Amino acid sequence: MTYCTSCGHELGVGRFCTNCGHPVDWGGTDTAERPSVANPPPARFPLYADEPEPTPPSRRSGPWVAWLVVGVVLVLVAGVGFWLLTQGDGDDDTTASTPTAAATEEPAPSAEQSETAAPVTQPGELAPDAEVEVPATDPPGQDVSGNPVTFAATNMLDGAFETCWRMPGDGTGEEIVVTLPGATRLRSVGMVNGYAKTAQDARGRELDWYHGNRRVLSAEWVFDDGSSLVQDFDDTTEMQSVDVDVTTTTITIRLLEVSPPGTGPAGRDYTAISELSLVGR
Repeated sequence: MTYCTSCGHELGVGRFCTNCGHPVDWGGTDTAERPSVANPPPARFPLYADEPEPTPPSRRSGPWVAWLVVGVVLVLVAGVGFWLLTQGDGDDDTTASTPTAAATEEPAPSAEQSETAAPVTQPGELAPDAEVEVPATDPPGQDVSGNPVTFAATNMLDGAFETCWRMPGDGTGEEIVVTLPGATRLRSVGMVNGYAKTAQDARGRELDWYHGNRRVLSAEWVFDDGSSLVQDFDDTTEMQSVDVDVTTTTITIRLLEVSPPGTGPAGRDYTAISELSLVGR
């Protein structure tokens, strides 16, 4: 019995091995040199039997699944769009979200409520808007540096302590009249009761004009309704104020007591007031 020298299969008739197709050499006596094959494998036929069988197609989702997903998405989008169109944004929708006039109308506030709710004006300084009349005025002069100096009545309303109104001599019993733009509720009145200024002369001496001139020691504030109050002043160049609660258009300041003139190089026989304060609404 003869076997294929390539695969060891038993050879039949023909020039090729029926198992692997290897050419068969039928001539010669060299079979002793060919390797012997023990227990050769069974013959397989035909030759293409060694090719792998085709794998059956796996079960896959057909195209209808993709179309189903697309359809569901479109339905959801359409539903959300319809909902948004019917709801509005809450700010501009005046038909669906605005309550009826009967539901939102509130009763008009009473006259008492309106007066209570009105804003309250804070008290402020009124002196710069006032006018003032004085019994007399010292003529203009020069300071120690040669600069012009005036002693006009409006110096009491300019907010500057180093300017003043002054009159010659003793001003006791004299009256100063201040007129406001209109009837005003005053909350405080005050005065800088002398010439609150210092200087240095050519010799280097300190000139204290507050103590050199006469100062107001006591004054009476009189208002339109006839009410009045007396204010006594301390020895200071600061503003000295007292509280009041009166509605008036004019304020009369009656000078009740004035100091004697000072001594030394700053001594002058003039009654002086640097500033007035009138706080109200």
